Amino acid sequence: MTLKHLISACLLVASLSSLTAQNVHAAETIDKVIAQVDEDVILQSELERKVIQAKQQIQARGGQLPPQNILERELLEQLIIQSLQYQMASRSGMQIQSAELQQIATRVAQQSGMSLDEFRLHMEQQGIAYELFLDDLRKEILTSRFRDAFVARRIKISEKEIDSLVKAMDSKSSVEYHLGHILIAADESATESEVATAKKEALTIKRQLEQGKDFAGMAEKHSDGSDASDGGDFGWNTEKNLPELFRDPVYYMKKGGISRLIRSPAGFHILKLYDKRGDLEHVVQQTKARHILVQPDAITTEEDAKDLLQHIRQQVLTGETDFGDMARKHSDDPGSANLGGELGWNNVGVYDPVFEETLANLKIDEISQPFQSSFGWHIVQLTGKRQDDQTDEMKRQQAAKILRQRKFSEEVENWVREIRDEAYVKKVVEEDS
Repeated sequence: MTLKHLISACLLVASLSSLTAQNVHAAETIDKVIAQVDEDVILQSELERKVIQAKQQIQARGGQLPPQNILERELLEQLIIQSLQYQMASRSGMQIQSAELQQIATRVAQQSGMSLDEFRLHMEQQGIAYELFLDDLRKEILTSRFRDAFVARRIKISEKEIDSLVKAMDSKSSVEYHLGHILIAADESATESEVATAKKEALTIKRQLEQGKDFAGMAEKHSDGSDASDGGDFGWNTEKNLPELFRDPVYYMKKGGISRLIRSPAGFHILKLYDKRGDLEHVVQQTKARHILVQPDAITTEEDAKDLLQHIRQQVLTGETDFGDMARKHSDDPGSANLGGELGWNNVGVYDPVFEETLANLKIDEISQPFQSSFGWHIVQLTGKRQDDQTDEMKRQQAAKILRQRKFSEEVENWVREIRDEAYVKKVVEEDS
């Protein structure tokens, strides 16, 4: 249950707990159908309870109560929308188990400073049926979960939108770039032949730099830039202080990277990104591994699985067979067996805790002893370790999340309007709609 759901439930509790037995009795005596909503109906008692809750919440905030008829009309419309959403959630097959509902109710009780038993007793003393609270809570959670999932599928975010937001976020940050710079001159007065010669020279230098040539040495030897005597050191600059032609290439460069050729009226530029600071870096540890999984069943016992893996391990260590061949033949992991047990590169922390701990204690190319995880029995071989800079990926994830949040409220409004327009709603107390 999210914090939003929990807060909403707590408000529900506060409103319900302030209803007196007299209020509940009054709602029961005047109960009647006041609206038909597709296959559901809304009762007078539901609207009465909603009105009481709304009044108490408005008064608690120190707000001004609207006229009774306006309040009732708005709240009836809310009940209609809630009914439509709940019916859709029910038809989808979405459910909440009793155990989970009780856990959430327990958290709500704790937010009220009570145990669940104390909370239930308090409600009974107020003349409120605990089952009524649970039913309201269940409907609210199911409706909210269905709405979130359904609307989320309607939200489309393009890569271009993410690019734009990431760049906008970076432009507001204090990121600085330390660049190396080489200029091969070919100004506007140069002939086509001279431009072609300069470009060919620049491409040759670029290839040599990508092959590991020292940038400073190449700048001193070949650059026509004013910074050539300093090894092409362009110094530290914010994006705003960089020449406009440099901004876009630099933005997408990684540390140590060499830019594409950048054409300007002065000639052809080559940049190297020495370093970047003021940026939110996200470097993670990764491991590469392969494993063989044997799952005990009605035929294979736990001991059989362990013995088989011990035998395979010994054969691989002595060179009698290949780890990949044994994985393809014996592994019960459908995702990796056909790949020779290969799991690829993964961030530290993604595996089962026992599997993760075993990997952490292995040296490169070492094969573990058989061990048991929640999936069965394994042997695993660690084949690599590295650090992976996922800063750009993290930024894009953050940008996508912001864009989803921006679009969510608007899309909810669109969806609610659509389902309301398409629904059959007959208000008994008002004109048909």
